[in-house]
Formats: sequence, structure tokens, C-alpha cells
Amino acid sequence: MKVAFSVFGGTGWTGGINYLRNLLSAVSELPGNPIEPVLFIAPETSHESVAMLTPYLAQPPVVVKGWSASRWSRLQRLTGSALLQRDFVSEAAFRREGIHVVFQHAAWYGMLFGLPTLAWIADFQHKHLPHMFSKANNIKRDLGYWALSYSATQVMLSSRDALRDCEHFFPRTRDKTAVLPFCVQLPSHAQAMTADELRSQYQLPDRYFYLPNQLWKHKNHLAVIEALRILKQRYPNLVIVATGNPSDARNPAHPEAVLAKVQQYELSSSFRFLGLVPYAHIMPLMRGAVAVVNPSLFEGWSTTVEEAKAMGVPLLLSNISVHLEQATTDASFFNPSQPESIAECLGSFWDQYDPSHRTATEQLATEAYRLKRVEFAQNFVDIVSKTSQRATQLS
Repeated sequence: MKVAFSVFGGTGWTGGINYLRNLLSAVSELPGNPIEPVLFIAPETSHESVAMLTPYLAQPPVVVKGWSASRWSRLQRLTGSALLQRDFVSEAAFRREGIHVVFQHAAWYGMLFGLPTLAWIADFQHKHLPHMFSKANNIKRDLGYWALSYSATQVMLSSRDALRDCEHFFPRTRDKTAVLPFCVQLPSHAQAMTADELRSQYQLPDRYFYLPNQLWKHKNHLAVIEALRILKQRYPNLVIVATGNPSDARNPAHPEAVLAKVQQYELSSSFRFLGLVPYAHIMPLMRGAVAVVNPSLFEGWSTTVEEAKAMGVPLLLSNISVHLEQATTDASFFNPSQPESIAECLGSFWDQYDPSHRTATEQLATEAYRLKRVEFAQNFVDIVSKTSQRATQLS
């Protein structure tokens, strides 16, 4: 089966590109090539994004001229997808390549689109944390998800938690949902740099916690900083190393507020924010950490948790429902709304940490995760097949 993909995400949300890379890399490793992914791109699509995905494609990406950013192209697509409820530009491009199913996320193809669509919805954060979105953004998301609930042949979620939300808020999806928790890629370059080399490059201490989240408001860095303030006297050598996007499009003032709070509490030596680092450094930074910390107030399915699980790195997590679903072993949980709870969890793990068993644990976790990735890819193939079959039944 030929499945159409398009690029979504970017510098503002790296999760989109990472999701596609994780999915396409897993599918490309299946024997027999049951799915042939075809990437469709706009003329202006960044070369960096395309380069991340092309290793997993059987053919070069297809440039769709009608997807250009020109005013005429936008008007033409808007006429098709919004007024006629059928994006003829995209449909023609897909049909020329013999596409069987279209993987859909941010793009809107219309209610009367002529090909089966498999729509992936990452999460329903705006329903749980509406105050972190503008009114316009909340309305836009509601309209988009409502439209998908009507038009998509199949809707795919990454967790049972998201499934419950989807079927509760958009009941029309109840007979066409599927859950597929994603797995991350284990690239060979994850082992290219040792933890010691990265400690030297970033001037890190021998022991540190690692918090690899964007500086977005719902990622809850401020509560962690409050926890560090509580721990400052008792644990003067406890360090949290943070990496991620230093901007928040929804709350532009938030990253500066986080870093200002670090200065206010005189925690510069305890909270080390490195900003965006090369992807090849993330897993080695995890391997060298005492544990990976994710204090987020909301997740769809956390990439950082998956990366840590893949290498057997301990996890200290907020006790939100999706974390409880995702991290079933080797994890400790805290209340993300209570800095005292975070402080207790950090301090307790710092006291009990024993690195002697980590090498064996990592080897076992990595081998188990390779098998899990195969299952992830095969389950995606099954969902694509069901999407195609469902479209045939409905036609």
C-alpha cells in the first residue's frame, strides 16, 4: 500500500517532525515493505525537514506546486477544501502517485475528499488547559477536531487517555478510532558520543537530572525551579540540566519568566538551561543522567519518556494519567502542582541513586525496545489496512 505523508511541525514544534521520523523509520525496517510511504512537500518546505525523512522513503519526495505559499495557490486550495469541501489540488497529486491512504494531521482536505484518510490527533490539551491557549486558538482546534471527526476515514490516537478524550469530546469518532502508542528511533549515533564527552563539552557535573522539554508553559519548569529552591540548602550539589526550544509561541513571555526565576533564586548552578542541542546529543545526555525528569501538566504521549524507556534510564514524572499509562516500570511519580512533592521525589532519588546496574539495565531495555518498535510498525500497517477496508465499505 502506498501511503501519503506531508511534513508538519518544525522549529516551533519539533514533535511533528520527530513523530514522522519515528514512524517512517520503524515502518522502513519491516520485512517485505508492506507500506510504501510517499512524502509530499510544498516548494518552500525546509531542506532540513525533508533531509530528516528521506532516508526512509523508497522514492524522492514529491513537490506539489499547488501547495506553494503564493496567494493564488492558497486561494485555489481554500476554494477546494473550504467551499467545495474537496481539495482537488492535493487529491490529484496523490492520485498521480497511486496513493491508497492519506496520513492526515494539520492539513484539511474537505468533507468530500476522494481518498481514504487516516487522521492522527496528538492530544486534546486545549480541552484540559484552555487558559494556556488564546480564544481564537481554542476555537480553531475545536473546529479542526470536529471536522476530522466527520471527515476522516479513521482517527488514530497515541494513548488510551487521548482515546477517552476523543470519544468524549467528539462522539462521532467512536466507531473509527485506533490507539497506537509511538516508539522512538534508536539511531546508531545515539552511542557516538559518550556521556563523559558531553559532560566535558557542556561543562556538566558527574551527577545531574535531565529535563529535555521545550520552555513551554505547560511543561511546568517553574514548579521544578520552586522545588530546587526548597532543596537548595540540603542538596547544594543537586543539578538539573534542561534542554529544548527557548521560545513559547502561545505564551511568549514565559521562557524569560522561567530564566528570571532562576536568577531570582540564585539557582544558576543548580538549573542549567542549554537551549536547543543537536538531536544526537539528547540520548547520550539521558544515558549520563541520574534520571530523566518530566514535570509536564499535559502530554499526548511523551517523546522524552519513550527515549528514556528505550535505554532503561530511570524516570521521575508528573502523575498525569498519560504518564501513568506510558511509564509502567522504573518510574517515580510526583504531583506537578506541588513543588514540595517534586522536591521530595528529586531528593529521595538523589540519595538512593546507584549507577552500578545501569549498563545491564540499558542493554536489556534496548533489546526489548527493538522488538517493541517492530510491533509499533506492524500495528501501523494493520491500522492503514483497516482504514482502506473501511473506506471500501463506506463507498
